Amino acid sequence: MLNLKAVNQELERRGHRVRLAKGDGYFYFWSGEAVDWLDRTVIVPKISSLTLKQWVDEFQKLRRKNEQIQKQAARKTPKRKPSRHPA
Repeated sequence: MLNLKAVNQELERRGHRVRLAKGDGYFYFWSGEAVDWLDRTVIVPKISSLTLKQWVDEFQKLRRKNEQIQKQAARKTPKRKPSRHPA
C-alpha cells in the first residue's frame, strides 16, 4: 500500500532533499529543494491516486517548472545602476 512514508523514502533514495505532505484535497512538496518553490502542489485527493513512479515524476516536473520560473524572474529583475553621488 502506498503512503507518504514510502514516497518520501523513494525521493530520499533518489537523492532528493524534499518531503511530500498532505493538504486538504491536495499534496505538496516542502523543505530542502522545494523551500523556495512558487508551485509545489499536486491536486489529487489521495496518495494512492498516483503510483510511486508518478509521484517521483510529479516532483521532477515541478522542480523543472520552478527552475524555469526562477530563471524568468532573474531575467526580468532590473540590474541596479551604481549610485552617482559625489564622494
